[in-house]
Amino acid sequence: MKTIGKTVRTLAILAAVSVAAVISGCATAEQNMAEQQKLRLVPGKQIYATGPNYQFCEVGLFYGTTPENAVAVFYNPTTGTEHCTPEQFAQLEKDKAQIIKDNGARDAWLNPTRYWTWDEFWVYEVGDERQFGTVKMVYMGVVPVTVMQAGVGKGHYNPGQIARNNKYLFKKGTTVYLLDMPDGKVLIMQSWTNATNKGETAANLKDLGGQFKLLPPGWKFRTKVLDRDLTVHAPAPNYLAWVTQDEFNNSYQGCGFDAACNYVP
Repeated sequence: MKTIGKTVRTLAILAAVSVAAVISGCATAEQNMAEQQKLRLVPGKQIYATGPNYQFCEVGLFYGTTPENAVAVFYNPTTGTEHCTPEQFAQLEKDKAQIIKDNGARDAWLNPTRYWTWDEFWVYEVGDERQFGTVKMVYMGVVPVTVMQAGVGKGHYNPGQIARNNKYLFKKGTTVYLLDMPDGKVLIMQSWTNATNKGETAANLKDLGGQFKLLPPGWKFRTKVLDRDLTVHAPAPNYLAWVTQDEFNNSYQGCGFDAACNYVP
């Protein structure tokens, strides 16, 4: 573990130096996103996993020189081989200050233990590996901090874009959990957590509709048993996925914003 920790700190220092060289007060959030992708992606590296209910958590490292150009760089456990239990996540929370220091970040956001809802999952662009506590994680994507904060704060229900080249498959016959927006767009739940809604389980997700208190006017929750396969893959060339969270911190990705979904469920 000492060797791993030393390696992580060394990589973090090098990354911080590189980032300092390319992220200036004049850079935009979009430019910083592109630079972080360039710094962290490992050419040819991919991930494939099967679900649902695979357990994971996230670490978002903040880089930038101003609140306006800051970006959140996300690391997830290597889905398919690594998990993140509530106990492991609790330790990450205790170590937050050290995580920020070791990675040369200006701040960090820790996303509590949650569970995927898809049946199959591909990540076509994956980055460097880092050890956070007892959990090995890999770089998965980057998003402007202002967009991330809007999506998970301010009452939630604020779809924003995150750069990530991955694909979800929800198979025919799978029950999916949806938020209908008044303009016809549909958000499909990609992961759920009971960190906020303590009684939430995979078995009772269908009952969430009666629990929402903060749904925006015109929004509706529904479940659907798919009559055909549904794929969700943010379109090239930028692979910007529309994502948000509900008031219970369950995460969703949008269909109908662009060509990400093969149809709107």
